[in-house]
Order: sequence, then C-alpha cells, then structure tokens
Amino acid sequence: MSVDSVFSPHLGFSPHVRELASGVDALYLSARTTIPAEVVEKLEAARIEATKASEPIPLRLGDVDVAMAPHAFLRYRYCLEHPYGRIGMTTSSRLPAVRIQPRAEFLHGSGPRGTVAWYQSFLAKLCGPVLMSVSRLDLFADFQGWQLDGDARHEFVCRAKSRHTYEEDGVFNGLTFGTRASGSVSARIYDKTIQSEKTGAGFWKMIWGDSYDPELSVLRVEFELGRNALREFQLTSPEETLDATGALWGYLTADWLTHRTPGPDQTKSRWPVSGEWESIRRARIGEDDWGINRMYLGKRRGSVENLMPGLVGYLASFGAFSEEYSLEDMLPQLEEFVKQRERDTGISLAERIIVKRRKMGLP
Repeated sequence: MSVDSVFSPHLGFSPHVRELASGVDALYLSARTTIPAEVVEKLEAARIEATKASEPIPLRLGDVDVAMAPHAFLRYRYCLEHPYGRIGMTTSSRLPAVRIQPRAEFLHGSGPRGTVAWYQSFLAKLCGPVLMSVSRLDLFADFQGWQLDGDARHEFVCRAKSRHTYEEDGVFNGLTFGTRASGSVSARIYDKTIQSEKTGAGFWKMIWGDSYDPELSVLRVEFELGRNALREFQLTSPEETLDATGALWGYLTADWLTHRTPGPDQTKSRWPVSGEWESIRRARIGEDDWGINRMYLGKRRGSVENLMPGLVGYLASFGAFSEEYSLEDMLPQLEEFVKQRERDTGISLAERIIVKRRKMGLP
C-alpha cells in the first residue's frame, strides 16, 4: 500500500478540541554496516569488564563517551548507553550490525531528522559506510477539550480486533487497539497528564506551552507502526519515512481507527465520524525541535518532583531519630552518617551518583 493513495474527506470538527503538540514520539533505527575488528575488540573487553563489575562501565568510541552495560540489548550482545539513547551492536550476520533506540527527550530536543543525523555521523566515523532503516515509528498528537470515559470504547471503529480499557485507581485512563507483538499497527488513547507525572517527563509542559490549561487533562492519541507496517507502506529509509508522516496520520485516523457519533443504524461503520475525531485527524504532525538542553532540564525537574515526597519522608524520619527539627540542624549529622556509610561500604557517594546518572541516561 502506498501512503500517497490515502484520501481523507473533510467533515466538520469540534472547536472545543485544541491541539497542544504533535509529531514523532519514537523512531527506532537499524543500521547495516561493518564494525571494524578493533572496535569489536574494545566492545568485547568492555563487556567482560562490565559483567565482572555488574554495572555499566565507561567506554569511548570514536569521539563519543558511552557506557557498556553488563547485559545484552535484545539479541544484541553489546548494549551501549548514552544520554541520547541506547545502542545495540552485534557481529551476527543474521541481524543489522546496529540497533538504535533514541531517548524521547533527545528526539524531541533535536527533532527526528536531527536525531537521525547525529547517529548517522557517529556510526560513519566509527564504522564507515552506513545504510540506515526505520524499524519502528510512533506518531502522536496531544489535545485538550475532549473528555473520554470507558463507555466510549463502543464508539470506535478499528481495523484491529483487539482492544483493551485501562483504569488508574478506578478512574478511566485509556484505550488500546491492536497489539505490539504483531509488528504492524497498534494505537493508544490515554491521559498523558497522568503518565507524564508518573514518569517525571516534565518537559511536556514546556512543549505544550501557553496553550496548556493545567485545569484540564491532556488526551494523547498515539499510533505505533512496526517494521511490518512500514514495509507494507513501502517505507524503509528514515528520510522517506519522515516525509510520509502526514500521509500516515491521515490513513491511520481516517481508515484504521475512527471515533463515531452513535446513530440509529445498526452498523457502526455507517455512523458519522465525530467532530472530536475530525479535530484529531487535523493534527499537523510537525517536526519541531524544542532544544536538547530544555528537554533534559524538563526531565530533571519532573524526576526531582517525583522524588520529593519520598525524600522529605526519609528526612522527617531521620530528623525524628536525630531529634533535629530543621534541615539546617540536621545536615551535620546527616553528613556524618553518609561518610560512615562510605567507610563501611568502600563506595563514595560521588561514585554512587555517577552510576545513577549512567542508569538514568543523564548527560
């Protein structure tokens, strides 16, 4: 199927539903190349060292600093962690030599084409000629002004047979259509506000900007296209795939999944498309880059906000045991206990922080 053949007729839309952001939320890449023997030797030595240490160890490849994990990345023996994403490498002839999974904050900070360019440059300097392809593409659009509930699941018409409803503490949180395991198309519609608060992805509020109303939840409509779906659309390279995102969104929201306004007809597919869904179909699917530093700053702020309830609770317990009632009075005793812990374990607080930063993918 060619995405150019998709025709989406114009119908009315809901003026109450407004778009906050849209675009590419995941772009997994594969690269066919030849990893030089000297690079393989460095990878293997680092993997052995990381396995002995049971933690990631620093490794410099070309002019980029990464961390070698002590475990594999799916079927890739060498798992490299970098603030911009996870990289898998293998010498197996059955797989592309490299698998790339960019982090969301890098993808949104640099933009999808900037992300592809960075990895292309890194691999070209390290290995020489590289042929890149897309193995997964996620398209998203965030909206406010449409409040769904669990009963709405009966109002969707979808090509996939599988669908599930999710709740959070008894409150409706979203719907899924299709399955990831198929490698084809699946979709999620869920409350992004709840999900971003839970994961600490504070950069989303910066992306949503002044249009975001903190009194309303944000509804995300998200489609995941696996390798099988991309090949069906005859899309392989990152360039042609990104060029087709608008047409893909048009097909997915006009033919693969639609929300209907219930009518007297017994056949749901003949119900009219809802005004809310027409607003969803009009998402512009942009390729904005909001700046890498801003994205990582937002991630840090969101993560720290999530840490605060537990951290304050632990400090209150420490204060109760130490009989200190202010942070200023508590700090000297806290410092002494931390230093004693360093002496007992032989691991400094600085070393623990370095390990944590590697695991969190922080630059």
